[in-house]
Order: sequence, then structure tokens, then C-alpha cells
Amino acid sequence: MTNKITIVGLGNYGVDDLPLGIYKFLKQQTLVYTRTLEHPVIQDLTMEGIQFDSFDQAYQNNQSFEEVYESIVSQLISAVNERDIVYTVPGHPRVAETTTVKLEQYAQTHADVEVEILGGKSFIDDIFEAIKVDPNDGFTMLDATDIQTEQLNIRTHTLVTQVYSSMVAGDLKVTLMERYSDEQMVYIVDGARNNKANVIATPLYELDHYSDAFNNITSVFIPKVEKEVAYYSDFDYAVSIIERLVDEETGCPWDKVQTHHTLKRYLLEETFELFEAIDNEDDWHMIEELGDILLQVLLHASIGKKEGYIDIYEVIQSLSEKMIRRHPHVFNDAKAETEEDLKNIWSDAKSKEGKKQRVKFEKVFADHFLALYDKTKNMSLSEADLKQILEQGGKRDEIR
Repeated sequence: MTNKITIVGLGNYGVDDLPLGIYKFLKQQTLVYTRTLEHPVIQDLTMEGIQFDSFDQAYQNNQSFEEVYESIVSQLISAVNERDIVYTVPGHPRVAETTTVKLEQYAQTHADVEVEILGGKSFIDDIFEAIKVDPNDGFTMLDATDIQTEQLNIRTHTLVTQVYSSMVAGDLKVTLMERYSDEQMVYIVDGARNNKANVIATPLYELDHYSDAFNNITSVFIPKVEKEVAYYSDFDYAVSIIERLVDEETGCPWDKVQTHHTLKRYLLEETFELFEAIDNEDDWHMIEELGDILLQVLLHASIGKKEGYIDIYEVIQSLSEKMIRRHPHVFNDAKAETEEDLKNIWSDAKSKEGKKQRVKFEKVFADHFLALYDKTKNMSLSEADLKQILEQGGKRDEIR
């Protein structure tokens, strides 16, 4: 026998905004499960005699939101195995509602459980109305309780939900500061309903200063970044700069005529400058020289793209695949307790790549030039003196 769990969206505000059909459906129920009692519709319907059984205690009994959602879903599944049940959530069941996702995943693999969705009004329309922004400009919606820096896209608007306390807002602020300026204007939106809302505009660094503004229906809106200087730390922006430099029509006269062969010496030059920065323990110099080495990578990739056979993202894909493939003790189930274990794992991974054995000339060159570099790096020499020493195998006493 198949039992049904009907997930009902309560909309974004009071019972007056609840669709008539959903209101009548709820009025027919003797018991309704609800994720939280902290919602205006619940308060109104309770006064009308509907009995709600909430999962608010799950938030107190668990350490993480993932555990909370697992607990709620587990209890709902136990209940639906006995009878048809109704479960309500804020907003629309398919918008920012993890329990809906988990329940539908369960139903896909269990024929005895069916999930039905009865939609309520989503909060998204009301928020964009409150901040007077067209969502057609593009936006990303994220959950403040599970947000990661790599999810942030400063090129589009960002709407962050579940900002229910100043503590969550503080954690969100720290994450956003990884990609946005401290002065970036953000908007705290609470109680969005039709054309009404409480909106607080504040610089990012003060986001968590408004403790009274945060509750279960509070969101934070971050507009897309318009200032070009804000993209200087963006990888894709850096790629676009180099591609423009090597472009045949709009590029730099020097950069656009370079080839892989003409650039070879510059990779060596920049590498030795990085050595110097490392030896001097000069962090700012290291940043500059690592950037110069990255420049060489981007130049080669951009030239290859211009010629139609290399793309920087193929380079990155190749790197990622290699690192995952050669580190099964990190990304898979292999065990590595000793250095010898690591050597065996590394050798096995390389052998599976099908590369033919060859003489490692690069290692010989590296040993030779590093030895010469270490011998001469602290000497006070002119370029001519250093050249003579290197030509003589590193013997300073023969300088004439």
C-alpha cells in the first residue's frame, strides 16, 4: 500500500495571502506536521482550531542543520508509513526547502511512499519588489547555513536565505568578505509581503550589527558588483586581460606576436626571481613573482586558445584530474602511512597513465642550476661576473 505525504507551502506571510484552495485543504486536517511554528500563518490557523505538531525541538537537539533535516525527514517517514500525512513549510516547498528535497529523494527509491506538493507563494517575488531589482538581470540564491566561498558569483545579484540570527549573519559576513569589499552595500530584507518590507541598507562589515532584524524569514541581498576594480582578484577577469593582450586586432604589439618558443626564457627568469623572494622571506615579493609565473601560464594558454588548440580550463581540468588520480589516499580509499606508501601510490598512479619511461633531464638540470644558484645567491656580483662564474661551473676564483 502507498501512503502519501502532502507538503504544503504556507507562503511568505499571513493567512490572508494563503491561496483559498490550500486554506480549505488545511482546514480539513485534524493534525498537520510543520517544520516550525515560527510563521504567521501557523499562528493564524492555530487560532482557528487546526492542531500543528512541529519539529522546532529538532533544532535544539541537533548540532548541525544537516542533522536537523535528517531528523525531521526520518520522523516524517515513520509517520507516513502508518497513514497519509500533511507537512507544512514556509514559503513554497520547492524554494530553499531541504526537507522537500530529501523526502522526494526517499520517495524515488521507495514505492510505498508518494510525495505531493501544494505550492504556497514564494518569498522571492516579494524580496525583489522590496529592493526594486529585476531578477531577470540574473541572481544566485544560497542558504546562509550552508554557504561556501566558491559558490559566490560577484557578476550576478545574490540572495541569501535563512539568515535567522546575528550569529548566522556574522558567519555570512566573514564568508562574503572573501569575495566582496568590506564596503559593499548589502540589504537585510525582513517581512517582505507584496510591496511592503523592512529593508536595511548597510555596508557589509556592519551586516551582523542589526540583531533585531534577523528571524526565520530574513534574507540578505547583495547586488552584483559594478566596479571594475573589484574584479582584479577574479581569475576569469585575469584570463580576459591576457586574452585581450594577445588578440591579433586589439592586443599589445609585443604580447600578440609572442609564441610558446619566444616565451620559454621568461618562465626561467620569473622562477629565479621567485627563488630570491623565497630566500628573502619577502611575502609581498612572492605574491608579485607568483603572479608573474601565473602570467606565463596564462600567456601560453591564451596563445594556444588563439591558435585553436589550448584553453586555460583544459589546463585546469588536466591538473585537477592528475591531482585526484595521484592522491587516492586523500580523495579515495587508499591508505598511506609512510613515505614509502606514498611512493608506491604515486608510482602506481603514474604507471596507469600509460606514460613511457624516459630520462628525466629536467631533474638533472634542476639539480645543476639549483646548486649553482645556492652557491652564488649571496655573492656580490655584477651580471658579467655571474655569467663568467656560471660559464666556469661556479668557480669564483677564476674571475678576471
